Amino acid sequence: MRKKGFKKDNKAQIFSLDVLLALIIIAVILGISADAMDMVSYKAQDYSSRLSIERITADAADTLIKSSGSPDKWEEYEIKGDTVPGLAKKEVDQTVPNTLSFVKILKLKDNYAPLMYGGLLPYCVDSSMVIYPIDPSLGPIIVMNDTVPESASEVAVANRTVLCEFMHISAVIKIGMHKDQQVSEECEVCPHADHNQNNLKTGDSGWTCHHFNVTAADLNSTDFYVVTDPVTVTDSARWGIDRADAQLDCNCKFNNGPIAVNDKIGKAVSNNTKAVLWFHVLNGALRDSFDSYVVGVPRGTPLDDVKLSYLGPQPCFFVLKVWY
Repeated sequence: MRKKGFKKDNKAQIFSLDVLLALIIIAVILGISADAMDMVSYKAQDYSSRLSIERITADAADTLIKSSGSPDKWEEYEIKGDTVPGLAKKEVDQTVPNTLSFVKILKLKDNYAPLMYGGLLPYCVDSSMVIYPIDPSLGPIIVMNDTVPESASEVAVANRTVLCEFMHISAVIKIGMHKDQQVSEECEVCPHADHNQNNLKTGDSGWTCHHFNVTAADLNSTDFYVVTDPVTVTDSARWGIDRADAQLDCNCKFNNGPIAVNDKIGKAVSNNTKAVLWFHVLNGALRDSFDSYVVGVPRGTPLDDVKLSYLGPQPCFFVLKVWY
């Protein structure tokens, strides 16, 4: 009886070991499965975060370069909570996508955090914004220059090709005399009788003259310069600025660089609130090949920034980086 009972106990013990081994295997499988699920969940969360920051960055960049912002002419007013910065130029009530306004860029640079965070970007991220010109002679416009830290969890970059004004510089008047032009620009009927083409003798070097408008307000806000392209012209070339009813000296030499003409324009405008002025250019005895301009820049602009390369929008790379 005792031996038979022992055999039953042995069988029960073997059964218990089998169950224990099975439970151990199941526990191992469940543990591996849990780790796998955690890994999948982490990767899914990481992928979702990555897509989220890339979408946020792309949307912010597109809003900035494709819209002119809200409210209209936001760059002229005090920044408020509902201001949406858009950098695209607006011409005759028509937004010009991918062509950026220098004035709007400066406004965004001076008010970057209140304009960008909480609107185009969430508060939980940091960002940088730089506009790189394709022309290597022009320096970049640094709107925000934060550096991406090594500890950043995610970084997204939006790189867009745009046209960008590099300074608020405008050509008041241009006179073109390049040799590849069969005939220089048609001269207007100049108040100087001896400047009119019909009065020139054969072989004489000719004047080209055009009028432009200036107001007293322009003189208070703008610095005016005479500039040539190329910078160097022969010594025989001449220029002058005057008014039709107050003709002044037209025997000024070009000096291989921007020539400040505020005093000359102010003298021509005199006490008038506005005036029609004349820009006269003599191409020189050797019939120089050059273009000449009267340009206007904001008052106080450094002389080094008075460059014809700043005239008109330049092709650039607009780079927005966002990270957390």
